[in-house]
Amino acid sequence: MPWPHDVHIALPPSYGQGDRSYPVLWVTDASLDFSLVVGLMNVLGMVQEIPELILVGVGAPDDIDLVEFNERRAHDFYPRPKWVNAGPGGAQMAAVLPEEMAKAGGGAAALLSFLVEELRPQLAAEFRFDDDHGIAGFSAGGHFVGYALLSRPEAFGRYLAGSPALSGCEDLLFTLEADYAAAHDDLAARVFFGAGEAELADPYVAAADVVGSMTRMAQLLRLRDYPSLELTTRLYPGQTHGSAASYALSEGLRTLYPVN
Repeated sequence: MPWPHDVHIALPPSYGQGDRSYPVLWVTDASLDFSLVVGLMNVLGMVQEIPELILVGVGAPDDIDLVEFNERRAHDFYPRPKWVNAGPGGAQMAAVLPEEMAKAGGGAAALLSFLVEELRPQLAAEFRFDDDHGIAGFSAGGHFVGYALLSRPEAFGRYLAGSPALSGCEDLLFTLEADYAAAHDDLAARVFFGAGEAELADPYVAAADVVGSMTRMAQLLRLRDYPSLELTTRLYPGQTHGSAASYALSEGLRTLYPVN
């Protein structure tokens, strides 16, 4: 990786009371979302709506400036340097972005390999992970979740993408989806997509094609009729790009980790 990443760990309440292993949820954008996820997991776990999980958050340090933070996110979450989406929305975004920002992507494959092949075994040697791994991300982080699903679906079993900009990198994920479908007749994964209805009215978010790309991907995956795919999609009335994250996370956790 071209720069250090902060790693945050939250252990479940019963962790110190025995030697059992726990499912693991990986969360991108730790400096933004880790505390939100921990709070929701504490509440949902207390009322027994989700099982106990180990939470791992990975992301840029929270003491860097906003410009660098956004450049790092674009690099980490998009697999191609030119990360904007195809079509008029992407052209509109590219016209207002500094050139270095518009071409800041390209690191998603390296980040995914780092999480799965380096960080996971390193942490598993210290903490009691079981073999059940999920991943959650929002906005550009949602694109990364989609990339993980379609490029290395075996790496995680559960995928939570909130307000995902899935048409970034000029529709690369839709090419990956078509390639996967041409070579496979099943996709063993639990997938949750969620976004806010008010994101359609936000000019910048509309340009990023968040709701449209999420809907298009959900339709494609549904039409593939994969026997082992469990897909849930939600559009939250009145919720914005910022407020939809907590809605998607709360329902996504309960959907992807049902209490038996």
